[in-house]
Amino acid sequence: MATQDRRRDNGSTLLVVLIACLTVGTVLASYLLLIGSRYKVTVRSQAWNAAVPVMEAGIEEAMTHVHNDANSPSANGWTADILSGLQVYWKQRTFSDGSYFRATIYNATSNNPIIYSAGFVPSPLQTNKYISRVVKVTGSQTPLLYVAFGAINNIQMNGNGLAANSFNSSDPALSTNGQYDPSKTTTNGSVASVFGPVDIGNHSIAGNLYLGPTASSTVPAGQVSGTIYNNYNVDFPDVVLPTTTWLPAATTSGGGKKGSQIHDFAVSGDYYVNDSLDIQVEPGVSVRLRVDTTSFSPGNVNILSTNGTSGTLTAYQVSGSGSMAGNVTVQSGRARNLFYYGLPGVTSITYGGNSSFIGVIYAPEADLTLNGGGNNNGLIGSSVTKTITMNGHYNFHFDEDLLSSGPSRGFTVTSWQEQ
Repeated sequence: MATQDRRRDNGSTLLVVLIACLTVGTVLASYLLLIGSRYKVTVRSQAWNAAVPVMEAGIEEAMTHVHNDANSPSANGWTADILSGLQVYWKQRTFSDGSYFRATIYNATSNNPIIYSAGFVPSPLQTNKYISRVVKVTGSQTPLLYVAFGAINNIQMNGNGLAANSFNSSDPALSTNGQYDPSKTTTNGSVASVFGPVDIGNHSIAGNLYLGPTASSTVPAGQVSGTIYNNYNVDFPDVVLPTTTWLPAATTSGGGKKGSQIHDFAVSGDYYVNDSLDIQVEPGVSVRLRVDTTSFSPGNVNILSTNGTSGTLTAYQVSGSGSMAGNVTVQSGRARNLFYYGLPGVTSITYGGNSSFIGVIYAPEADLTLNGGGNNNGLIGSSVTKTITMNGHYNFHFDEDLLSSGPSRGFTVTSWQEQ
């Protein structure tokens, strides 16, 4: 009998051991399954996150393309196509790790393009499978010129009165036949300085005052109709001379102040000068002018207009100094018709004309000095230079038309929606 009990006990022990082993095996298998599942989730999550920079690379390339190649949307590897009856442009780029993006641009030639970018990364633990993320982005052009006057460094204004306000030469409610009208103004005549100091004396600003984080200012809040900001952090890029074939500008008899010869442009084109003869641009003529003289000082600059059709002059001075002591006349009254660009080699600009300057002065490496202005002359348009010193009585009137007609800083994202 004892032998039978012993066998029965041994059988019970074996059964218990088998059950225990099965339980441990089941727990271990479940744990391993859990670890494997968590590993798959983790690596998939990493791949999911890794698709974001690939997707963003597509957005960056698309935004750069619409900025640099708006006139040639099929350039640089972008392919024209038709999707849902709309003209689109797409590009696919593959990276060394096997990831790639595919970007598609709608409204590529407009100021408000729509971009779809899809980023693809290899799926973990699978062959020829990808994880993707797609985003829809809308962009908008950021104007380069949005202040009445701006400076990289100091702004020094002497005297009192109005410093800056705004109008709009393309809006009849804010101009008269495109001309500045002191009875039709608004309060977007902002002033900006990246590093300061800023001293506008007893002048007032009908707009905002933008100051960089380290810029000092003596301007009290009571002299600013808008807001004084202390977080202004904007880069004003240097001017780059357009790549083109420049032709010598012809001279003609015209009785200019510099003598009997003037540059009278009757045909649109790209020209160069190495003198300071008077300049005249006929109605409907668009001229880009490379200025090679290091002391540019024309006695008169006339941009003519007839029946609402104006000439346009865009001057690029390569180096030296610019000085305009005569008359600068833009008959249309619109700043868009006269641009003066100073390349990095231009270090000083002086204006002391007998009339208001209508146009744009953009020379981030130059010191701008304004003399005279006893007849309440003004700068109508916009000005951005290294420094500004005003020794006379000048008013700045920002032409809000430049927000749309002027040069662009590039495109910024105005909305972001992941699909």
